[in-house]
Amino acid sequence: MINRFMRYTNPCEKMKPDQHTVYCTFCDAPEHVYPGHPDHPGRLQPMRAWLEAPPYPEITWLDYKPAPEEAILRVHHPALLDRLQQSSRSGPREIDPSPTYVTKGSYQAARQAAGATLALSRRFLTDGQGRGFAIIRPPGHHAEPNRATGFCLLNNIAIAAADAIASGIRKVAIVDFDAHHGNGTQAAFYNIPQVGYLSIHEENLYPGTGRLNSAPDAHGRIINVPLPPFANRAVFLGIFQNIVTPWLRKFGAEMLLVSAGFDTHFSDPLTTTTLDTCAFYEISQLLIELAEAYCQDRILFVLEGGYDPLALQDNVQACLAALCGRSTFPNRFGNAPDGYAQITVNINHIQALHHLSEV
Repeated sequence: MINRFMRYTNPCEKMKPDQHTVYCTFCDAPEHVYPGHPDHPGRLQPMRAWLEAPPYPEITWLDYKPAPEEAILRVHHPALLDRLQQSSRSGPREIDPSPTYVTKGSYQAARQAAGATLALSRRFLTDGQGRGFAIIRPPGHHAEPNRATGFCLLNNIAIAAADAIASGIRKVAIVDFDAHHGNGTQAAFYNIPQVGYLSIHEENLYPGTGRLNSAPDAHGRIINVPLPPFANRAVFLGIFQNIVTPWLRKFGAEMLLVSAGFDTHFSDPLTTTTLDTCAFYEISQLLIELAEAYCQDRILFVLEGGYDPLALQDNVQACLAALCGRSTFPNRFGNAPDGYAQITVNINHIQALHHLSEV
């Protein structure tokens, strides 16, 4: 590990970014912990000090309450809520072989994480625009309407998207760059034309979903981009240029939500994707620019995976730097090793499948 702070400026950047207020929430759910599990409160512990001393002066912390049941029920079946409550009352145990666990405080922790996400999305609806980051756990994008799975109890980002639609937003776009496919988010909106979902993930990882043509009834709205092991920065930037950008231009969303999974960092113990902290900064800048151009300047990052706590802190801060209009952030792990960049055929196939080459 390289113990140093690096200054990094996006090589594509042509001028100094403008500084912006960035609204954030923080939920580390200390009561939701299970021995030996990768998703534990220590993942977020290095960032707790930010509540008193934010890394950038543009950051404003918002208070939040547990997500109301009516908001949760726009995504999840009542039977799931009942099962989660009953399982939590029974004390620490695994409830799904993924493995997904609960403790006595897990149901409330899940509602807090969903509420921390809603506090931001609803603020942006009230203000008409906004940038933010929900730094939360437990994560959400694997949670299906009727099943808690993949470390996820409630689908935080799906609850925010459904709430925005219920509040009058015409369309919401979700971009997911977690290394694992967000099967829960796709399932929640498979038949909901107002919500688009685009996932960039490592193929053949849990949960085994997200194949190129796994949503044939939703071409152009649900897009899956499975990547080979060791996909690198060049691969991701090519996808953003050739797939994400024309998709957002075409879809016409009024809000952009981002499932921000940092298990795509090369140090992560659960994956082989080879992004580094500087790549997350670039990706965040691109998403911000796309939100400004096509999503009415509303963008919300929601934390998903990322299981190396030191790398997670640096990667989240890199995204915050981009959101705030800053260009300096810690990068203690340095540059990623060389990865695999030859996926031109897949990009062409995805463009044709979803009619993006015509945009």
